[in-house]
Amino acid sequence: MTARRGAGVAAGLLLVLTAPGCAGGGGATRTGSATPFVAVDPASTSPTDRAIAVAQQRLKARGDDSARLALAQAFLQKAREVGDPTFYARAEALLDVTANGREDDPVVLVAQGALALARHDFDEALKLGRRAVELAPGNVGALGVTVDALNELGRYDEALARTQAMADTRPDLASLARVSYARELRGDTPGAITAMTQAAQAGAGAGENLAFVEVQLGMLLLNSGDPAGAEAAFGRADQAFPGFAAAKAGRARVLVAQGRVGPAADLLGEVVAQLPAAEHAIAHAEALAAAGRRAEAAEAEALVGAIAGLYRANGVDVDLELALFAADTEPGDEAVDQARRAADRRPSVAGHDALAWSLFTAGDHRAAGREMAKALVLGGRDPQLRFHAAAIAMALGQRAEATRHLEVVLATNPRFSARHAAGVAALASRLGLALPPPSA
Repeated sequence: MTARRGAGVAAGLLLVLTAPGCAGGGGATRTGSATPFVAVDPASTSPTDRAIAVAQQRLKARGDDSARLALAQAFLQKAREVGDPTFYARAEALLDVTANGREDDPVVLVAQGALALARHDFDEALKLGRRAVELAPGNVGALGVTVDALNELGRYDEALARTQAMADTRPDLASLARVSYARELRGDTPGAITAMTQAAQAGAGAGENLAFVEVQLGMLLLNSGDPAGAEAAFGRADQAFPGFAAAKAGRARVLVAQGRVGPAADLLGEVVAQLPAAEHAIAHAEALAAAGRRAEAAEAEALVGAIAGLYRANGVDVDLELALFAADTEPGDEAVDQARRAADRRPSVAGHDALAWSLFTAGDHRAAGREMAKALVLGGRDPQLRFHAAAIAMALGQRAEATRHLEVVLATNPRFSARHAAGVAALASRLGLALPPPSA
């Protein structure tokens, strides 16, 4: 879906809980295993780089579990910041050693759960999170792992209960951001904006985690028809974490909403160079194509496959992230199979939407309608979801349903996607609906 769907939200919010802390207890020295040290620029002012350097120095000096766990957590945070999935393997090597003899340590379990979430292994993350909650019922990190895994697995009632427990335990940035996501999933955009604003206000004032939350707030505002508010949120994100790639990507989406696809493509090119994630590369390719820069768009699409290959090689399941891209670029049985595999593993709103759209672009409109009904079960108002629903309803001859869904898109962000802006306009014309002008 749009920029804040699925595991991007889950893994993004989780590390708020795990990255800052070191493990308590456990000072035993472990020898005989290779430690995946990395070179750190001594001139770097990055808090994550400093955390890596300090943990590596401690680990070299003492070889204790506390330093090993702190280094694993810092590697997970670094992977978020630079889009390098090889840090997952480094974190895994450290956690495997740390967990030996500490299988019932909730701090270790939460860190392992963070890694499982980052790799989109949500069944494993749920198992680890639940075990950590059993051992430490008030551990908000354990609750966070569980909430995120349950949401990705489509078990929304249980996720909501855990979200409430987390907020009751500690109403901070991490828990309030999850409250926001729960409200957004259920179509309560004003409530989601309120909770995400509170999450940002509860932050420490700086850092990547606060910047991440400001970007989520910006996307909520953009998709509620408030591009100026979105711009302000993206600006605050950049202040909290200067040069934040996700804030730049958010600004590019504002440009798309304004119909300025050429400048959006240029900005997204900078984002991909800084943070080579599939979602950014896809948005870059779409903006280039919409701007008529076909050769560059083809190169950007090829890069999507290369990025996906790198993530797969480091144990990350990216099928769902690529399912919509495949449905749009190479529709057919293979795209449907990919989406079906992804939805089987992640039967969430995003999973059902991806499968519905894949079936639709492959021409199986009735099956697409059945899957879309599952994607809409919570009443979400995400403009991409509702555009998919409108197009499928129209193909099934359900004109009133198509109108109802497209009215949501037109009232929020009809230019949510450079790829689909023309499709939204064409469907609005067929339904006799007025397409709002680009936002100023």
